[in-house]
Amino acid sequence: MKFEWMISEVSNYLYGYLKDGVIQIDSVIHHADFTIDRLQDLLKLRFIKSDHTIAFMKSLEKELASIKSSTNSTTMESYYEVRGEILWEETLHRRLQTNPKDHYRFITRETERTFNTDENLVLKELLSKLYTYCYDDQFLKLFAARPWYEDVMNNRRNVEDALYHNIYVSKIEKQKVSDRIINKAKTHRKKIYREAAYLLYFIHQLEQGNYTSEHLKDVLHEFFILPANEDVLFELYWIVQILKKQNNAEYYLMDGTNSKVASWADGEYDFHLYHDSAGSNRVRFAVHSDEIAESENPYLIHESRSFYKYHQLAQTFFNKEKSLNYWRGRPDILIEKVHRESKQLAELIIGEIKNTQSINYASKGLSELVSYMHLVKDKNGQYLIDSDVLIRGLLCLGEIEVDRAEQEKVRIVSLYNKEVTI
Repeated sequence: MKFEWMISEVSNYLYGYLKDGVIQIDSVIHHADFTIDRLQDLLKLRFIKSDHTIAFMKSLEKELASIKSSTNSTTMESYYEVRGEILWEETLHRRLQTNPKDHYRFITRETERTFNTDENLVLKELLSKLYTYCYDDQFLKLFAARPWYEDVMNNRRNVEDALYHNIYVSKIEKQKVSDRIINKAKTHRKKIYREAAYLLYFIHQLEQGNYTSEHLKDVLHEFFILPANEDVLFELYWIVQILKKQNNAEYYLMDGTNSKVASWADGEYDFHLYHDSAGSNRVRFAVHSDEIAESENPYLIHESRSFYKYHQLAQTFFNKEKSLNYWRGRPDILIEKVHRESKQLAELIIGEIKNTQSINYASKGLSELVSYMHLVKDKNGQYLIDSDVLIRGLLCLGEIEVDRAEQEKVRIVSLYNKEVTI
């Protein structure tokens, strides 16, 4: 497999890449003893798109045609009104006890068909849970457009039809059932009930936080999203080289809403590593056009005029409102070193990654990196290069020989020199 060496390295560490890509089955996970943030979400994602769950969803239309009901018999005493079958022996006995001449008193038995059997209650709760996962869960909604999630999207209508449009299911009460009832349903002779019990039991365990290290190893082994873009995979590869040097790192899901990859502690400092991100609210990678408009330098005066003229023409020709930020940045790697007690930023490591063998393209990456280092600001808009915060740069390259590894707080590493120290 192409890039197998990178895939193996990345999948051993970064369990939580959930952006665009394809499912990499049977990734070899050795590093399964780290701390994982939002493991419950990852297990939920694995559950809803598992072959077992998808097969159940596909079978619903056929299997629901044969769900079982039962009958309940209720004996009651009525006066004048007769409902159900008259039990004459009991009626005469009751009249003798009260008033033998009372011909309007009856003991009757009413038989009612019900779908509220234990196994149907299990089925109804499962369908309700599946519907929530398929339509309402905010985390799972993130993946609606991902190609590897299409089995869920293609079959979720079966769940909706079963829950809201099936005449038999509509007669089943909606309630949470006990694990005892679920376990009983696991041995039912009908497949739909056995499968429903199995899936609902897993959901109950998940909701109660009853998952073990084996669940973790299973989900890491079976579920890894291989980035569709080779350059993204290369970026993750270099992130792994950094993380391999850290102890007791906590890993985070990279699902498109969160760009933090991991965090760890060292002495009195906490480290937070971000991928393809402008980091936390402690830093800003933006220069507003007002900053250059105030300059008296002739070049910057004309640059500012051209910038505003472009905005004016873009609005005129294309009805397009453009941002008034003259420059914005989003580094490939950002590591914030924060003093634990004061919460103050002590150091910033900015990384730029170029998957290249070209010296010219590598030089462009160096130019971008140096710009990041000089233009990054604190949350108040002050340039960090002029503060007490230490700023260091890291340029990660492909198969390129470099003459010197480090100078002027900038370190260059390549596939010929993978030693990344933080």
